Amino acid sequence: MLGPSRPLPRVGRPVRVKHFGGGSEPGTILAIREEGRHVTVRGQDGELYEFVLSPASARFLTAGDAHGPRLELLGEPAT
Repeated sequence: MLGPSRPLPRVGRPVRVKHFGGGSEPGTILAIREEGRHVTVRGQDGELYEFVLSPASARFLTAGDAHGPRLELLGEPAT
């Protein structure tokens, strides 16, 4: 049976918060809501970010800010 073609959000999964203009920072998913369409991430300096899954692009974008950071899901966390 085939699995998902891209990583799914999971609590504890490492992510990259990609800022508008080219910078990025590591983060970790803290919470998932709305069947995986809304995630809360803690960034490198402890800042909390809220992302929602865009139905148009299938990418996680900053909730309520078209020019805010984007979310990139990385590999599974180490166990």
